[in-house]
Amino acid sequence: MRHPCIGVKCFRMRLAGYQQFYFSLLLLTTVFLNIQAAAQPRISASDLDHLVQDKRYPELEQQLQLAHLSSIDRVYFTGIVADRNNHPADAIVDLEKVLSELRRTSPTHTAVALRTLAGDYFKTGRYGEASDTYSDVLKHFAAEFSAAEKQEMTDNRNIFGLLRGAASQTVSGEHEFTIPIRSNPLGNTEVPILIGSTTEWWILDTGANESSITLSTAKRFGLTLSKQSASTQSGATGKEVPLRTSVIPKLALGGMVVNNVVVLVSEDKAFNVNLGKNGRYQIEGIVGYPVLAALGSLTISGNELQVRPESQPSPRSSRLYLEELTPLLEANVDGHDLLFGLDTGSDAASFTAKYLQEFPRQFASLKPKKWGVGGVGGIRWMHAYDLSQVDLHLGTATATLKKVPVVTEDVGVDPLDGVFGNLGQSLLHQFRSYTIDFSRMRFTAGENAN
Repeated sequence: MRHPCIGVKCFRMRLAGYQQFYFSLLLLTTVFLNIQAAAQPRISASDLDHLVQDKRYPELEQQLQLAHLSSIDRVYFTGIVADRNNHPADAIVDLEKVLSELRRTSPTHTAVALRTLAGDYFKTGRYGEASDTYSDVLKHFAAEFSAAEKQEMTDNRNIFGLLRGAASQTVSGEHEFTIPIRSNPLGNTEVPILIGSTTEWWILDTGANESSITLSTAKRFGLTLSKQSASTQSGATGKEVPLRTSVIPKLALGGMVVNNVVVLVSEDKAFNVNLGKNGRYQIEGIVGYPVLAALGSLTISGNELQVRPESQPSPRSSRLYLEELTPLLEANVDGHDLLFGLDTGSDAASFTAKYLQEFPRQFASLKPKKWGVGGVGGIRWMHAYDLSQVDLHLGTATATLKKVPVVTEDVGVDPLDGVFGNLGQSLLHQFRSYTIDFSRMRFTAGENAN
């Protein structure tokens, strides 16, 4: 009969056996992980550069965690990701920290860092620095950018220069309220804004980089206009539209007060839209991205706009990113994660030549047709394919777009040429409600309307 081993000696024998077993297990695990790591492609700064250039920001965030980078490059890419996630203050800290070193080692990184900083300076109310930084980019690093990008930066430099010395935008008052909304003859959502004792209905437009008003509106409120003028591109046509700038000292939306609102001021005719047999419609004002972002989270439901500091998590959500002052929405199409401009001021969706390059088989049996796109500055005629149907997946939500025009060439407007298209009311109307959350940078679709 064998007796169980007891006592200190037996305990040490068992302990030695356990240690040998766990040492062998640890060795095997280390070998396995090393083999697995060797099988993974090594991610370099060059790989991340391509993702930045292609505006594939979801992939950039993922690959940044795994990439083998120098300390300077890691801070640089971290700053770029912070900017695209709408954290301008964090982006400024990171990019300013490495800018002097980048100037010595990488013209490409310097160019992107400076352009990013210029946008972040504007978002934080440092308008003169924003203008000067664009000047730096255009003078020393213009070769790093396309013609459309250089035009966009030139316009921004000139506009922001007119605002030099203006006070930065601030908000006060309530951060949670509900107000009525209405639809105008163009199909746009309009919100009531209060300036002084006067209430007006202005278009809610995430696609407007800055808020805009007509010259008549500026005169009606006694606003001071910039002495010099500049111009900006129409996102639809790419045409340059002359403007001046002004600052609205106080604009109320619901219970929130937005102080020092920058506005672009154009002739009334630039905002006078031809409705064909239904006459014309005069737009008086547009509430653009800087004001909307300051509100936090916006939910459109029926005839109401609900403003909250942030939205609740939902499986029917998709990520938002920011390209300077343009919100981008991530959507999945046929297993491809793509970024589109999110433009509540546009009635229909349109896709870019980049989409055509991503899915050439979808167009094998189609022929391009003449297609006109209208906007501030008139109508631009191009050639486009008519895609009969596209399913966009936003988390677990799905929207089906019908008869989507897909242009065969770049429009010449940055950043829209660099993403896969522009999404407007034809997407948003498919849901009973939707939320655009600039605090958490996500879009949430309510129940499908049909």
